[in-house]
Amino acid sequence: MSAHYQVTLEWGAAGLQAAAADIVVLADADRGPETEVLLRRAPRTALVLEATLVNAESIARAALDEQERLGDRASIAIVAAGDRWADGSLRPTAADLLVAGRVVDELAELGIDFHSPACAAACAAAVSLRGATNALVAAEGRRAAPAEPTAAGPEPAPEHTPEHEGATR
Repeated sequence: MSAHYQVTLEWGAAGLQAAAADIVVLADADRGPETEVLLRRAPRTALVLEATLVNAESIARAALDEQERLGDRASIAIVAAGDRWADGSLRPTAADLLVAGRVVDELAELGIDFHSPACAAACAAAVSLRGATNALVAAEGRRAAPAEPTAAGPEPAPEHTPEHEGATR
C-alpha cells in the first residue's frame, strides 16, 4: 500500500499481503470462495470488512467509525477479490471493481477522499455505470461460468440489514 494515500485499491491475495492498513475492505460482488481465502489471510491487527454491491454505505460508515475510534486518520485498503483463471492465477472482475468503486464513492461522501488513482478509476466506473451495475454483474457471471448454464444467472448478493454487517476483527 502506498503511504501517500489514505485509501488504496489492491487485487487478490497478493494485494492483501501488500495492504498494510488499519482497515481492510474485501470487495467481492458474489461473496465467492475468494472471500473465504482472503478472510483466512487477512491481518488480525486490522478491522476487516466485507463489501458487496448492497452494503457499500454501511461499510463506509464502519470505516469512518473505526477512524473516529482510532482518533487519527485511518489507512484503508480495499482488496478486490476477483476470480481465478483455470491455472489458478488472478482474474480481475468488473463486478468486484464496481463494488470497490461504490465503497470509494461512499467513503468520499463521508469525507474520506484522499484515495489512490486506482480508487479514483474504480469510483468513476461505479458512479458512471450505477444504472447498469446489476446487468453488468449478471452478464459477467454468465461469462465467467459457461460450464454451469442457469436460467436465473448468478445468485443475488445476500441482504445486509444490520448496521456494519460483515465486520470482523
